[in-house]
Amino acid sequence: MSARVIPLEDAAAVKGALTELMSGLEAGRLRGVALIAVDASGGFEPFWGASRTLGPHAGSILRGAVAWLGARMDVSALAAESSG
Repeated sequence: MSARVIPLEDAAAVKGALTELMSGLEAGRLRGVALIAVDASGGFEPFWGASRTLGPHAGSILRGAVAWLGARMDVSALAAESSG
């Protein structure tokens, strides 16, 4: 797994990440996706999906991935705070 920060102001980087996501889906390399967009008013727009190959526990796998991402974000924030 990997995680990266993409500034939303960098439209080319966002488009590149979405293109990479689509390429992975089309090639069959991805088995699950969870995206959460936050709109200008602070509302959430969640999207998720999983292939049937993940079996009956696909939801647990996606929740675990989201928890992992949250932990990575916390570690990055704490590291930036302690070095700044």
